[in-house]
Amino acid sequence: MRIDDKVFVHHPELIGLDPETAACEDLESALHEAAAGATEISILGGYYNTDRMIALCKRVPRAYRRDCRVRIAIGLEATALIPRTWTDMRGVEGKLRQAGFRDILVSVVTSSPVHFHTKLFRILRTTQPIWFIGSANPGSRRHELMVRLSGRHDALSAYVKAVFETAQPVTNAPPPIGEIITPREFFLTGVLCHKPPVTRLFTFDAFRFSPSARDLLAAILAGEAGVEHARPRTEGFGFGLRSALGMEESDGAEPEETVQRIQYRRSAIETVLGLWMPRAYAAEIERRVEGEEDTRLIRLSALAAALRSEAGRERAVAAFADHVRSMQTVLDRHNIPAQPVQDRQGAFARFLDSRNRTLADEDRRIRLSRVLTLTDMPDIWGDVHAADAFETSFHEDLASRLAAGGVGAGRIVRSLARGIDLSGGETPEEIAAALAYRLEARPWIDDEWTIDGSGA
Repeated sequence: MRIDDKVFVHHPELIGLDPETAACEDLESALHEAAAGATEISILGGYYNTDRMIALCKRVPRAYRRDCRVRIAIGLEATALIPRTWTDMRGVEGKLRQAGFRDILVSVVTSSPVHFHTKLFRILRTTQPIWFIGSANPGSRRHELMVRLSGRHDALSAYVKAVFETAQPVTNAPPPIGEIITPREFFLTGVLCHKPPVTRLFTFDAFRFSPSARDLLAAILAGEAGVEHARPRTEGFGFGLRSALGMEESDGAEPEETVQRIQYRRSAIETVLGLWMPRAYAAEIERRVEGEEDTRLIRLSALAAALRSEAGRERAVAAFADHVRSMQTVLDRHNIPAQPVQDRQGAFARFLDSRNRTLADEDRRIRLSRVLTLTDMPDIWGDVHAADAFETSFHEDLASRLAAGGVGAGRIVRSLARGIDLSGGETPEEIAAALAYRLEARPWIDDEWTIDGSGA
């Protein structure tokens, strides 16, 4: 067994270390160099970055991946994170298999409440093991320090063997989420909810109007037709690209009507991180908006195909010329002042190019079709200040809505008041204490979110 004289550091510049003069090497480069000749890679970590873990394994040349064993075990600090962690690690296993690896074991150390916090890389080159041990979790982007050992080490080998005998392979069904007995576990079972802003992605303003001129034009156009493909709701009565391509216009009213109809805010509590929502409500709301989002995606895909074709672009250019000409006729007839957009034709050509690039990307079309975005609650409890700000804002919003009372409080407020036994006059601090006491005395269960069946 040999301990390397150098240390291996990620972001050595943070403390002014110069790899050219100091006894250190770049950690990531050293790991990648070692992995390039690996016949086995074992990774143990408390936390993880999936993309960077995969990138490390893929340093093995493709021709040798079939015969290279990969063993990964990561820790799980909160049982509420079981679904997310299983999904992430199954994704790692799948991508490694797609990359050509065949002998793969990806697993999770689920011991609770003690968190598996080891950071160890074992890279075997035929019979010669190389060990990296220190502070770096797999895929860490932080400043990290590791030492490198070369050669056989029976105690470390026994430790690694014990970890994989204890860890649960992600090819197995995930264990059930344990009892929700702390505020942290309670909040981690929820999601954050965001309504994407309505964007005027397919509207181009050919003119600029002063507020008074716009009001005058609005009054005139309310009583007469004559401006091709105009969008009256936009600031410059802009040119509508959807209309020009023979498609139904949408200025965001449809998704806005959808979110108003489902009244998603009544299913959520306002926090410094945005709206927090129980997963039980999120699943229901996702089902309710799914059809709307599918319809929007179909329309965007059709628009992408039309705009990508030569005939579609020619149709858009011709329709824009009609729009400018008809708008100018109305402006001249009623003596309404307007300022043309500078380099209007060039700007419109760039507009078409930009929209074509945007719509050509399927991931972007999917994002643009979303009515609501729901994402797992991040585990912020490693940052005391962030966790305190989040929990305080949650309890403040709940206290305010309880005090206001009435139907508008929403089902989430009713469920929390019933579950924590709140009367409506409690302070945020009293609500925090009541929640902690309730969870310690009796774990929270999902049925408590839907027990009254009264909807949003």
